[in-house]
Amino acid sequence: MKLQKLLYYAQAWHLAEHGEPLFDAEIEAWRMGPVVRSVWDRHRHQNRVEAWDEGDATALTPRESQLVASVVARYGGFNRDDLSAMTHDEEPWQRARAGLPDSEPSSAPLSRAVMAAYFRRQVTDPLTAAAEALASVHIEGLQVSADAVTAAERVRNGELSTDQAVAQRIEALRGR
Repeated sequence: MKLQKLLYYAQAWHLAEHGEPLFDAEIEAWRMGPVVRSVWDRHRHQNRVEAWDEGDATALTPRESQLVASVVARYGGFNRDDLSAMTHDEEPWQRARAGLPDSEPSSAPLSRAVMAAYFRRQVTDPLTAAAEALASVHIEGLQVSADAVTAAERVRNGELSTDQAVAQRIEALRGR
């Protein structure tokens, strides 16, 4: 089931970022979340998929390979149940199921257009992200230190990664 969700996320992000599908197979809105039926049929009795004779990673372009690696890095740490729950909260699966209860079977296809639009909306440019973060802090009535604002601006401007900003903040707190 985890492989199915990773395939869904790879397809969705590829559609969002490049406007075209990563693979031709339809993704269906099953009870447990998005499923590629041909992959399910091939591996239905296996708990783990270690290798796939029909698969050929070298058939991917460098751009496709990079996207798949990004999806695995982003979602691969989640277990199958968490991934399933995540997909149930997302518009592509919900729209394909058209209000069916989670317990009802369905083989309705997920719309590629809905997947592309939904995942495009998940990306926020750095300027907007920084502005929204600061606005959220102010709405909550919290205060932001000048150092935190500077760090956010440096991340927004690409001078510092978020990991570097967090590491610097931890070091500053340890130094107190």
